[in-house]
Amino acid sequence: MIKKFICVFYFIVSIHCFGQESSIEEKFELSNEIEETSGLIFLNGKIITHNDSGDGPNLYEIDTLSGAISRVITITNATHIDWEDISQDDTYIYIADIGNNNGNREDLKIYKVLKTDYISSTNVIAEIITFSYEDQTDFSSQPNNTNFDAEAIAVYEDKILIFTKNWIDYKTNAYAISSTVGNHIAEKVSNYDSEGLITGVTYNPYSDAFLFCGYNSTLTPFLVYIDHNRPPTLDVFAGNTTKIDLVDDLYLEQGSQIEGIAFFKESRYYISREYFSTSIGSVTLEFTQKLYEFQNHLDYLLSSNDYELSKLIEIVPNPIEDSLEIVQQNNVQEIRSLTIITSHGKKLITVENQNKMNIRNLTRGFYFVKIQFKTGNFLIKKIIKK
Repeated sequence: MIKKFICVFYFIVSIHCFGQESSIEEKFELSNEIEETSGLIFLNGKIITHNDSGDGPNLYEIDTLSGAISRVITITNATHIDWEDISQDDTYIYIADIGNNNGNREDLKIYKVLKTDYISSTNVIAEIITFSYEDQTDFSSQPNNTNFDAEAIAVYEDKILIFTKNWIDYKTNAYAISSTVGNHIAEKVSNYDSEGLITGVTYNPYSDAFLFCGYNSTLTPFLVYIDHNRPPTLDVFAGNTTKIDLVDDLYLEQGSQIEGIAFFKESRYYISREYFSTSIGSVTLEFTQKLYEFQNHLDYLLSSNDYELSKLIEIVPNPIEDSLEIVQQNNVQEIRSLTIITSHGKKLITVENQNKMNIRNLTRGFYFVKIQFKTGNFLIKKIIKK
């Protein structure tokens, strides 16, 4: 949630020509019950969101066709101070009560809810993770003048990555904590000069990539894409980084306070915009809360580049009971490694210089196989373990 910028900015309202091609499509206006939509995930064909403040400890399930709220789920042992993002792994939903605009909070929490509980009931109990930043020593109140505010989390490789919203230098720092219950010290693992405020993040297992959303001091919305070419550490911003300015988009005009982002299918994402109103002289500008659908062309281009290769490579059998084999037509590429990963980036099994892999000990469900070739190319294919 934006509190008022401490800087004065020029606000430009522009109307774009209707002939302009837009990658972001407006899906629907959200209910007034979720004016401050601040985080998104996609689960069981539904969108889940929450308000950032001024509400009870509620999650709202949204129908993807009508935009109507289909369920409200209350976390009965939670408080609702400043919920800023939501993430998930295969078993849990994580809700981040980490908003810290003044920099003086010492009660940062992440609520951890079993998906089975969420699906079966509208009243659930959460496990609680608490943490503090390893490099924060000053807890005095400094409104909008701190680098220890945060609005974005992602569960990745059994860690929770927390991405800060730096009011002082307009960069973002990545911190990592364990996803287990307890009190943790958040270790700084990466940083990036975002030139704006990061407000949300999602991980895409189909491209092994991160996509961030945010806006700068003039409320110009942007995305930041981190592709799969990253070191085998949590230094996510050491990968190839692309910043995408959305100000010229047909719908997401300047003034759009985008807050939540969620991967839901291959190269497609949802983005949410929080309600925002401002006055310039005698003119009041109002931006209602909305949900958008977005195609990430960087994911799409990656898929296109590998499309012909993908047609020549098959995983057999699929579904799989004990072992899988990579079958290539004409032996088009030499395999460097095969890696089984979960939908949230956790690497489970890796074999080198082989086209076969035993997965007998994996539990039933779906996974991804990352096929890394000696040429540097790679493919990610979905498999089902019986």
